Amino acid sequence: MSVSLGLVLGLGSQDAKSATVYFEHDDARYLNPQQQNGGASLVPDDPGPRAVPLVVFLHGTNPNGNLHLWLGGGGRDLRPVATRLYGNDKIRPFILAAPSQTRAAKHGSKLWKGFNLDAFVEDVARATDGRATIDRDWVVVMGHSGAGCNLRGGLTSELLSQGRVLPRSLIAVDPCMDAPMGEAFARRPARVPLWVMWQSARWKREPAAFKRAIDTNRPAARVDRIEELPAYGPDAHDSILPLALERAVRELFARRERHAGAS
Repeated sequence: MSVSLGLVLGLGSQDAKSATVYFEHDDARYLNPQQQNGGASLVPDDPGPRAVPLVVFLHGTNPNGNLHLWLGGGGRDLRPVATRLYGNDKIRPFILAAPSQTRAAKHGSKLWKGFNLDAFVEDVARATDGRATIDRDWVVVMGHSGAGCNLRGGLTSELLSQGRVLPRSLIAVDPCMDAPMGEAFARRPARVPLWVMWQSARWKREPAAFKRAIDTNRPAARVDRIEELPAYGPDAHDSILPLALERAVRELFARRERHAGAS
């Protein structure tokens, strides 16, 4: 597996330094000819001695065929959000990693067919070996837009919840929302909670039918959250994503204060 390295420096006084590692991940399946190293991982410079959580990010439609969409490709970048969070001592260090799809990536219905979470986590582990160790019990899968529009792929892929790595949380950010997608999301095991964050501007959807389909088919033990976030700007569909990443990381990776006298 080929690996290349880039550096990302924090932009503010509270930001931490980090490195971006690029690596192969199923390039023949997901990338156009002549493209390579579709995987990217952002790793904090000082993750500490313990294994760290992993956020696996699946981007949405990619009509221009950009590598590393939302990790610098296509003029969109979640890495400044992550590096700022790395500098917060109330949040556990984490790795942000994402594959790229440039082949057949113009429509959400064709995104992320056959995506194998186990295989991707192992590729991230190899690429970041010596920099950080992944806590495989703390893998969160987050997808944006078209990553949640394929009834049998992306965030609804059976391979997300049938392997050795079981997502601690499945997070859909502004996905397709109608009854068929609700039924698709409801197929996953009860042990995998779903968190949907969406906005209503400039995209007509059916949130009531979506929620009803999930509730109707949901195992009683599973926890699901569907909430509308206030996203602003000329493209609320994109501006919601950094808000959702920060919200999820602050909640899921918060350091728990130890009680006085605890060993």
